Amino acid sequence: MLMRLLLCLAAALSRLATSTIGVVRDLGRPTLTGLLMVGLASGLLAEDELENLPRPDGQEADMSKPVQVYILMGQSNMLGFGKVAGLSDACKNKGLYPYLMNEDGSWTVRKDVRYVRVMCSGSGPSKTHNNEWMTIKGNIGPEMGIGHYVGHVTDAPVLILKSCIGNRSLGYDLLPPSAEGYAGDPDPSKRPTSGPWYAGVQYDGDVAAAKKVLAKLRKHYPGAKRYEVAGFFWWQGDKDFRDAEHAANYERNLLCLIESLREDFDAPDARFVCATLGQTREGSGGPQGQILEAQLAIDGKRGKYKDHAGKVATVYSRPLSKGGSSSGHYGGNAETYMNVGQAMGKSMAQMILDGPGGGVPGVKVGELDASLKRAHKHLVAGKLNEAEKVLRRYLDEAGSKDEEQVARARTLDEHLTGLVDGALDEMQDFRDRGDFCGLRDALARTRNSHEGIPAYDQEQEIWTADLATERAVRAIAIGDELIAIVAKKERASTSAYYGLITRFIEKHPDSFYAEKAEAQIAPIQKELRELFDEIEDLENLGDMYSMFELIKEAKRTFAKIPSFDEAHERWSAEAKDPAVRESVAAGEAYADIFADLAELNEQLAKAQAKNDKISSPSKKAKAQERTTASHLKKLEALANKLDKLAGKYGDSYYGRAASASYQAFVDSEGKTLADERER
Repeated sequence: MLMRLLLCLAAALSRLATSTIGVVRDLGRPTLTGLLMVGLASGLLAEDELENLPRPDGQEADMSKPVQVYILMGQSNMLGFGKVAGLSDACKNKGLYPYLMNEDGSWTVRKDVRYVRVMCSGSGPSKTHNNEWMTIKGNIGPEMGIGHYVGHVTDAPVLILKSCIGNRSLGYDLLPPSAEGYAGDPDPSKRPTSGPWYAGVQYDGDVAAAKKVLAKLRKHYPGAKRYEVAGFFWWQGDKDFRDAEHAANYERNLLCLIESLREDFDAPDARFVCATLGQTREGSGGPQGQILEAQLAIDGKRGKYKDHAGKVATVYSRPLSKGGSSSGHYGGNAETYMNVGQAMGKSMAQMILDGPGGGVPGVKVGELDASLKRAHKHLVAGKLNEAEKVLRRYLDEAGSKDEEQVARARTLDEHLTGLVDGALDEMQDFRDRGDFCGLRDALARTRNSHEGIPAYDQEQEIWTADLATERAVRAIAIGDELIAIVAKKERASTSAYYGLITRFIEKHPDSFYAEKAEAQIAPIQKELRELFDEIEDLENLGDMYSMFELIKEAKRTFAKIPSFDEAHERWSAEAKDPAVRESVAAGEAYADIFADLAELNEQLAKAQAKNDKISSPSKKAKAQERTTASHLKKLEALANKLDKLAGKYGDSYYGRAASASYQAFVDSEGKTLADERER
């Protein structure tokens, strides 16, 4: 009997450890009533505070809102090896993840969450493997748990966009642009510059593949018009623990990853959730322990990085894993992938609900009475005037109310006051700076949600009168002119947009909006400065071929911008110099050799893949021997071309590079050939 009770308790704890976040639908609005749980690490919650995630209701999202994009990156376990047969067993026979399966045994479909998966090797072409409403279609990664939880707490359309491939390290392949050692060109349009495989090549490829999806948004989310990158999910670290240096630098590189992703996707406030490797427990030593500690250190609740609070979270996945290691893909156990995905999704859901537009800090909806639930609903929906009416009436009758409920009402009222004061401060700032367009638009934006609140009504009357003054009318006309120009930004070329902005500044040099216009072209001016610096560096090196290739590429973007045109005139005159022309020709010959090398390496990879399919070991060995011999012979021919190039151009930049590359080939006993240009 005792054994039976213990088994029942163990089963209950197992279900609790992988339970969904306590979420209820309060008058149609998703609200958080439970606490985030990762295994049992957060402690046991009262049973009535837990409620299973419901099956999706089949309703579409509000398409008037921008699609909330969540980008999933990492290596093979993020890619997904959870076996669908095991998932089916978990749903049908263990009662787990009920939101995934209908009563008839078919998989549920979320019509408010789209799932897209793309994959590429390095910066090579990407392939789309999934593009459908979120449902089970074969083996899974953590995306199912992530998508269902994020979708449940978001009333806007959601796109789960996975861009990753296996066997990649953060310390090299996925090294982000802001990290030390990244070898790609800082301008995404010109990557890569340092060979077919370089530090950061997979980061560049994964980001480019994701952007390719977003560039054709409607193809991947029918009916979508706009999107916002709202967050990132990261599950990785297996390859890094095999390299002591990569493990030691993991925390620094992870911080750079967050920075670079936010910058590359123009999402400075995007949240970030990381999951640890399931086999590594806290207190572990060695490289795996270093990676675990690095991943835990970035969690916003730990306080090491104050600005991560509410924006960065780490899921400790050891209690969630059903066994096996990351290297072995946890034996393909679907429960591991679901448990980790649920925990990552819960972490993001918690941050969504705790953040702007989410829940009210310090308030559990399940503890509110009916009136306060109504006030809370209005608050999170942004209907502050409706919330204010309910709370004012409630607090006026505080003497007849439960003391605990009155305390909660005051917490809600304080939150409301903070929101109203924040809006008023913003509008007063617009007024003080002379940004009458900003004031006008803020009043229009807040009128329906704030009108009726005494503090707002008082200021609204004053500001409405201000907007009718001659000064304001004149400023609004200038501001609207700038707004119309900025609206053309996406359709105009860089140089055309630069021209529109500079002419605006010349026309209105002393206006408030001239400064805002300057901010519009500041990034272009920064790009130009960086371009000029890079061209100067190449010229100082003597890498004239790369210099003029860069100028040719830059002309497509920056032609007709005065500072570029002036410099281009100087470069064009320089290009006619016989010595420069000879150097460019040498560089072109050198580049051709390494283009041939890249093609040769691709041929080798294809031949090796073909050989791997040969079932007979002896035949496979002979085929591999022939492939290697042929490759080395062709490699030697390319090396001899480099030797001749070195002899022809002597101590010039390309002569030295060719000589160094040839010598490296000789030193490797004819097995490798590499670009040895000075940098």
